[in-house]
Amino acid sequence: MKMKFDSNLAAVHGYLCSDGYVIKNPITQKHKYYHIALRNTNQTLLEDFQTKFNLVFGVKPIIKKDGRSKVQNKRIYHFLTKEYSYYSYEWTLPKLSKKNLKFWLRAFFDCESWVENQPAKSRLIGLDCCNEQGLLSIQLALRRLNIKSQIKKRKGRTIWRLTICGYENLKKFKKQINFLHSAKSKKLLEALNSYVLHRNI
Repeated sequence: MKMKFDSNLAAVHGYLCSDGYVIKNPITQKHKYYHIALRNTNQTLLEDFQTKFNLVFGVKPIIKKDGRSKVQNKRIYHFLTKEYSYYSYEWTLPKLSKKNLKFWLRAFFDCESWVENQPAKSRLIGLDCCNEQGLLSIQLALRRLNIKSQIKKRKGRTIWRLTICGYENLKKFKKQINFLHSAKSKKLLEALNSYVLHRNI
């Protein structure tokens, strides 16, 4: 069965490509398992993954004390891995409508990005990734939403960094994608407000 994306499945996919995993036991092992989980220290994100996963698949992941929202299910494992990989070097961004794309991006940025706010020096949203093609696809996705970004290779490392800078781009990110992660959402708002304060001085 082919994946038919709605906003919930788009978010689940984004979560799994960022801080998630979809794995089964090695062929050499007799004990069979099929694990799907999101690893994150933020309770809100774990609960959002749990809710959206349940809406899509009718199965509710269990939130563990070790910072995981986890489920074991062979049928869902095969459904998720039929067309996509979720390994950090291999994941690909699906072809999504603009509406669903926003949910995928929000889930991914909620897990992987950070917000920097140093007024008059550096205000940005940053994202580091070892998957260059994946990061380029995120840049193109942001462009669809008229949000400009830059990608640079980290010196001496096989990691690329995407940055979103400038008042207009940060404002568009907040309006169209934003964060569910409260600390990141707050910091982004502070960064935007600092532009206004700076202009009024």
